[in-house]
Amino acid sequence: MSSVVSGTAFGAFITGLNALIYFIGAFDEGDVYFLGPWLGAVFLLCVGLSWMSQRANGRLITKVSKRAARRLILTSVLLALPWAALPIHVFALHGSGEPMLVMVVCTGMLAGGVLMLHRALTAAVSYMATIFLAVTGSVLWGGWEEALPITAYCFLYGMFLAYFAVSAGETARQRDDSVNALSQAVDGLRRARDENYLLANIDDTTGLLNRKAFNTRLAEAVARQAAEGGHFSVLLMDLDRFKNVNDLFGHSVGDELLAEIARRLRANLHEGDVIGRIGGDEFSIILVDAATEDEIRAVAGRLLEALNVPARLAGRQVHPGASIGAVICPDDAADPVELFLKADLALNRAKESGRGQCVKFDSQLREQVINDDRIEAGLRDALKGNLLYVQYQPKISLRDGTLMGAEALVRWTLPDGQKVSPEWFLSIAAERGMLPALSRHIAEAVAEHITGWRAQGLDPGKIALNIHPDDIKSPELLMETIQMFESHGIRGDALLLEITEGCLIGRGTDMVSRLLDAIADRGYELSLDDFGTGHAALAHLKKIPVAEIKIDRSFVSGLEYRRDDRAIVAAIIEIARGMGIRSVAEGVETEAQCAILRDLGVDCGQGYLWSRPISAESFAAFLADQQRKTG
Repeated sequence: MSSVVSGTAFGAFITGLNALIYFIGAFDEGDVYFLGPWLGAVFLLCVGLSWMSQRANGRLITKVSKRAARRLILTSVLLALPWAALPIHVFALHGSGEPMLVMVVCTGMLAGGVLMLHRALTAAVSYMATIFLAVTGSVLWGGWEEALPITAYCFLYGMFLAYFAVSAGETARQRDDSVNALSQAVDGLRRARDENYLLANIDDTTGLLNRKAFNTRLAEAVARQAAEGGHFSVLLMDLDRFKNVNDLFGHSVGDELLAEIARRLRANLHEGDVIGRIGGDEFSIILVDAATEDEIRAVAGRLLEALNVPARLAGRQVHPGASIGAVICPDDAADPVELFLKADLALNRAKESGRGQCVKFDSQLREQVINDDRIEAGLRDALKGNLLYVQYQPKISLRDGTLMGAEALVRWTLPDGQKVSPEWFLSIAAERGMLPALSRHIAEAVAEHITGWRAQGLDPGKIALNIHPDDIKSPELLMETIQMFESHGIRGDALLLEITEGCLIGRGTDMVSRLLDAIADRGYELSLDDFGTGHAALAHLKKIPVAEIKIDRSFVSGLEYRRDDRAIVAAIIEIARGMGIRSVAEGVETEAQCAILRDLGVDCGQGYLWSRPISAESFAAFLADQQRKTG
């Protein structure tokens, strides 16, 4: 049906053209009464069929009704009628005209018509039958001597054309099936390509670019800026209190919130801006038209205002919020990695300044980057040159004054004598990917010292090794470190692992619990440092196998003067006693503090009252002195 509809206009044109040529070639003044109306009727027929074809050509035909089939046959008959009228006029009515010319014209139109209609067998047969019946009927009716040969010729020619229509139509249908199959295969490949693209580049939860795809777009933007000039900005956004949403309402509500944040970001950014979700609750944006700090603040203000509107999710009202760090390329950086690093520094400053605001990377942060780069370079040299060292601060029993062990503390002194804060260089090591090497260096130094003390006949008790939160990210490396200690004969009776609440936040509590349970099952005790300063320390005590809690020095320093500090310490000790956990007070500096802690029931103390952090050699002397005192 589609082929007939699309071919009708062309067939009508050929019909009209051939009719005009025949009219010119066969014109006779005596026959003008037939040829004139005949040509006019042909033109009207052609115009009408072309108009009908044009109207139907834009429709998608998926099913052919009986009515449509009848119209198909009628259209074919109408196309054949002009060439049926000619033999009737010439052969049957003995009108003017050359019989051989009529036969040639009708034969040509037969072949052309069947060729055009071969996809629809009923249309081709209807077209053929109309002309053949007119020719054979006319020669028989007109009494022509050649009637029988012409009839036989028409029969054989009709059989040939019918065979051609059937075979050509079947070939066309097979080709259509092959083309259709190929088209379906191509469509399937296209869908697979699109699905692969979505899987590789689109975040399922938000529909935004994922980290990999966003990094690619950022690299393209940087390359374009280098080639063409101009400026663009990058925003790094972190949701405030998103962990609370997951903890209070569940991850499904958290995912709904992320999707809602994505919708709000799209609604408040220009079409050309690029948005990506690059982490759990982190988003990054390329502002293609923001080239100044004022433009950045205008966009960031609009985003923060939109994100501060409460969201109704799963029947609950959730209050989202965000902090934003911003950089301009190339003023602040011209490298994708450096842009992210500086945007992250600005984001951290925004969080430290109270959240819910946008901070642009500036000269102060630039100075911090310079200092951090200097520390990183120095730290790498220190690791190579073995310039990092470990000191030990003894832990003393408050009941009898005996040594219970010590805490291993890493230290670094620059060549000019300046001491670098461990909090500073450890955070830089974690940020710059140096922490695994640093942690291993510290662990090997502690193993070497314990082995050396044992060789001297000294018992250091349990040495506490600090575990950085980023060490928990690599459980395989942590277990390799423990295996290293065990290869030196150092097990749970000589080693204690000290963790902070930071080890338990943002990394999947179940995974951390399983890891710490595995460590405890190997016989190693766990100590929870800075207890009482975190917002969820009590909940953590229920989930991890802690054997010791350390009371933060901020509570110990005010014991002599502040009732609230004393009440907090008493409460912590009561919790520890009730759970069968050992308690250690940090930062003990005076005899009065020691006496209060002893009266409250603290098990152990650590601080300047007994010793500052000292070298391994000095601690060996301290151990020898302790052993002499105890006999």
